[in-house]
Amino acid sequence: MKLENKTILITGASQGIGAATARAFAAYPVNLALLARSQPLLEALAAELNQRPGVQALPIVADVSRREEIQAAVAETLATFGQVDILVNNAGVGMSSPVGAIDYAKARTLFDINFWGALMMTEAVLPGMRERRDGLIINVSSIVGRRAMPGISVYCASKFALNAFSESIRVELKPHNVRVVSFYPGVTATNFGENLLTGPSSHQGKGRAKVTSAEDVGKAIVRAAIREPRDAYPTLFDRAFVWASTFAPWLMDRILARF
Repeated sequence: MKLENKTILITGASQGIGAATARAFAAYPVNLALLARSQPLLEALAAELNQRPGVQALPIVADVSRREEIQAAVAETLATFGQVDILVNNAGVGMSSPVGAIDYAKARTLFDINFWGALMMTEAVLPGMRERRDGLIINVSSIVGRRAMPGISVYCASKFALNAFSESIRVELKPHNVRVVSFYPGVTATNFGENLLTGPSSHQGKGRAKVTSAEDVGKAIVRAAIREPRDAYPTLFDRAFVWASTFAPWLMDRILARF
């Protein structure tokens, strides 16, 4: 896809990967609908990006776990920009969830955001994409959506569910020329671990995994929007991790047990 003058809706856009992705898209003359729950952060980011030549950024405060707020956000985007060409389902939250000690209320909240939010947002933008017979959906999953890690089973399960959704609609929407990219970041330098539903994560394993900057992940998402691969990874390490997990799962079991 050529990005010039396209309208991109990004969820979870106020910080981390979402904000980095918005800045990467703003290297082109585009319209950006920035959706998140934090109004101050969104407005600051929109003000920054509106200084870029040819960029129009619209901050929209909404919670992707609430269908009525999603519908209102998409309606505001359409009223301002006319259409949505690219949807980046990035909003997500994590939680530590050792089996036997899972907080079910928080687990449901996590699925409401990570899975149902992406599904509802996709359904909200689809009518226009189908009518134009053109559109791109990028679902930001995780490498732990391809190989689950111990201690975060519920988070991993939400990303596995998102992958299944992507695989299904990729085929379902092909006749309408709506394309679907599954994007798999690994460990990324954001405040994600400080905002878990179960509180800040421990430092167990710190320094043992390759960490990628949010800026590099954002740029990789933009490349995925241009190239439209079926699956995309920000680094070769992330791709190799999934490859090893696929072809030598027994070895990965032993490695993760030590990790």
